[in-house]
Amino acid sequence: MSRRMLVVRNPKAGSFKSQNTFLEAAGVIFKSDYNVYVYSTQCPGDATRIVAEEGEKYDRVVAFGGDGTLHEVINGLMRLKSPPVLGYIPAGMTNDFAVGVGLPRNIIRAAETVVDGHADPIDIGCFNNEKYFSYVASFGSFSKASYSAPQDAKNLLGYAAYILEGLKSLSEIKPYHAVVRVENAEYEDDFIFGAVSNALSVGGLLKLNSNEVDLQDGLFEVIMIKEPKSLSQLQKLLYDLAVHRYDSEQILYLQSSDITVECDALPAWTVDGELGGAQKITHLVNCSRALNILRPTEADHA
Repeated sequence: MSRRMLVVRNPKAGSFKSQNTFLEAAGVIFKSDYNVYVYSTQCPGDATRIVAEEGEKYDRVVAFGGDGTLHEVINGLMRLKSPPVLGYIPAGMTNDFAVGVGLPRNIIRAAETVVDGHADPIDIGCFNNEKYFSYVASFGSFSKASYSAPQDAKNLLGYAAYILEGLKSLSEIKPYHAVVRVENAEYEDDFIFGAVSNALSVGGLLKLNSNEVDLQDGLFEVIMIKEPKSLSQLQKLLYDLAVHRYDSEQILYLQSSDITVECDALPAWTVDGELGGAQKITHLVNCSRALNILRPTEADHA
């Protein structure tokens, strides 16, 4: 019996070049011994729908697009009792998840990986028992900074440009008084940003040490940034973030599999860069090793 592959393509993701390369990537896939069906999404949520309805009929389900396309495909897979193996051909503009998993940036090599790669389990996050995410759920001052930082500043300052965009002045910072509850502890403070992640990089803003992040250990990395009360605290916070120092007194950094964030207001959460909604109580659970994703073989890394 021949194997079957569903490729879910977002025709609007990424640059014209990446979309043009889809034909070359498709050539690699169609030369394989899989029976391949390509589905082009029509509207937001379409990828989730098609995967939830048809995914169990396939041995592999492949997302071709950006992190948003992957997010929808994962949400479809997580609704299945026996989800097939996940493949990802990153063709968006940021592709944070692909970088963390070690997927090839070259689309042709990524296509070869979804055909010949090996399957590794990965953790998936559950957001308020209704949405799933692959790499981050966040709220606060930095959530949109990666989209609003001027390109010239990015070119000149790199990572620091994102930080400066997120914290232009004390007057622009909106703190949320929140209680953060994990398995055996509780923390209360005024926070300007919070991220619950399973990634090495979050939107170009926060970069974590690869020795500290394991995508299949059942734990999230939680970073909560406290409100700076003075200009000197703001300057120190900017420095600590720029050098990736998360043991600062203004940063709550921990690992947990179950997190509840209760705020006195309604922070707008983003989930894998998509709108997550605003609510006072947010519950996040790590679904340990919930999906298997195709990664390059050891030979490909050499």
